Amino acid sequence: MARLSTALAVVAFFVVFPSMVLATQYVVGDDLGWDGTANYQAWADGYAFHVGDVLIFNYDAGDHNVLLAANPAGFDGCNASPSLGVYDSGNDALTLSVAGTYYFLCGYHCDNLQQKFFITVN
Repeated sequence: MARLSTALAVVAFFVVFPSMVLATQYVVGDDLGWDGTANYQAWADGYAFHVGDVLIFNYDAGDHNVLLAANPAGFDGCNASPSLGVYDSGNDALTLSVAGTYYFLCGYHCDNLQQKFFITVN
């Protein structure tokens, strides 16, 4: 009886929390990281993102940061004010917690290096 209860609990977990089970971690820019040398939009366009996935931003703290713009106008103009978040640790893990469009940019290099990208989370 205990085995049946455990098996049902495991199945229930997978049914109730499928995004947690299927979550994927993505290193932004792959081996290049978040340093301004990659085409980040092309990188992002190569993946399908889902609720629960995690984006890992690796960079030299103080040389770069990650800003989460609130809207497309801020993203297009390299202005994340008002921002939905500012990250500057050099190793930021951002969980995509809700479906929608996310706009990421570097506050130091958005204009001159076009260090920015957006994604749509399903």
